[in-house]
Amino acid sequence: MTEIFKMPDIGEGMAEGDITDWLVKVGDVVKMDDPVAEVQNDKLMQEILSPYAGTVTKLFVDPNTTVSVGDPLIEFDGDGQGTAAAAPAAPASEPVTTAVTPAPVTEPATAPERPVVASNGQILAMPSVRHYAAEHHIDLSQVPATGRHGHITLNDVTNFAGSAPVVAATPGVPVTEVAQPVQPPVPEAAPAPVVAPTVTEGRQPMTPTRRAIANAMSAQNAAIPMVTNFDSVEVSKLVAHRQQFKQRVADEGIHLTYLAYAVKALAATAKKFPELNASVDMATHEIIYHEEVNMGIAVNAPAGLYVPVVANADAKSITVIAKEIAELADAVRHGTIKPAQMKGSTITISNLGSARGTWFTPIINGSDVAILGLGSILKEPIVNENGELAVGQNMKLSLTYDHRLIDGMLGQTAMNYLKQLLADPAYMLMEV
Repeated sequence: MTEIFKMPDIGEGMAEGDITDWLVKVGDVVKMDDPVAEVQNDKLMQEILSPYAGTVTKLFVDPNTTVSVGDPLIEFDGDGQGTAAAAPAAPASEPVTTAVTPAPVTEPATAPERPVVASNGQILAMPSVRHYAAEHHIDLSQVPATGRHGHITLNDVTNFAGSAPVVAATPGVPVTEVAQPVQPPVPEAAPAPVVAPTVTEGRQPMTPTRRAIANAMSAQNAAIPMVTNFDSVEVSKLVAHRQQFKQRVADEGIHLTYLAYAVKALAATAKKFPELNASVDMATHEIIYHEEVNMGIAVNAPAGLYVPVVANADAKSITVIAKEIAELADAVRHGTIKPAQMKGSTITISNLGSARGTWFTPIINGSDVAILGLGSILKEPIVNENGELAVGQNMKLSLTYDHRLIDGMLGQTAMNYLKQLLADPAYMLMEV
């Protein structure tokens, strides 16, 4: 019986996705729930699983093709002439029962497998894993695969890198070094490295991630009347507090950043001024006040900007927040971030301090009504409490908010409270 597997909706409201790689080829025998393709949508890479068991007789599209939900992807047990009308689309959430008897399921071997080669000649590994391997000159064909169905995971590569010599980047040149795992993020105080832009000519298609960012930013900028308040706060006490506890926290494996302090302070501000932690429903002309403060954290990655979420940020300590930020950023940069980790933000923070940025105008994220732009801490002349000219440490702040809900006076009042918390961590502990 011929079955046609059509593009499922693998995300909320998904309309299309990019088939970045086939994990099967014509002639392969597939079991139900086997991964058959890698799909990128909404900045996330995911595997899609087969709802059928049978032999692949046709692949309808080539890799790197954008397909809409409901478009045909794979023909099973046909004559290779299948069309979109051959069978109804398979539901995304429920396996489909067919006349084909599934092959018996066997337990995965406990010993590492040799990696499997996909239809396009590539080893079965996510693009982020292949990118990491290429950066460290690791030959994936030599890496034992422990992932499902012969996939190489990031742990496979990092474990291999720590125990085996890397492959020479240039043939004939011996390699004496051993690849090392990814290093921890650079502290904010260190300037970001300057990377020369890639020079291209003519027209280049947007990547799926860049297309998703472009669509989201255009929609937000067109729909929301945004206002940004710019300010700065003297944070010498905050700098001293971080210096005092930085090593103690590092001994526990946590990198204490100024961003973690800012997240805690902004979460407390959102609790005190609930309009900052709300959403606007123009269809019903209602304001939705959120009970939880779920902090979106803008994270830059080679593919573009991602916004994972620290849930219940107001109820967590600064060290716990710092640990979660590091884990989320690491997942983004290694391509292992999950859709659930990028949903549900109620307010967002974007940090340009690590790139030596100052003031900027961040665009509101999702259904939020406010976003804080965190800039550098700069040594600048100030007038101290005694009326004397001194050298202070000023942190730059940019608070963008939805003017449909938040007026300028409220925006600045909230900013003033945020500044009080950042200026003195002792006061922050009294208030949160």
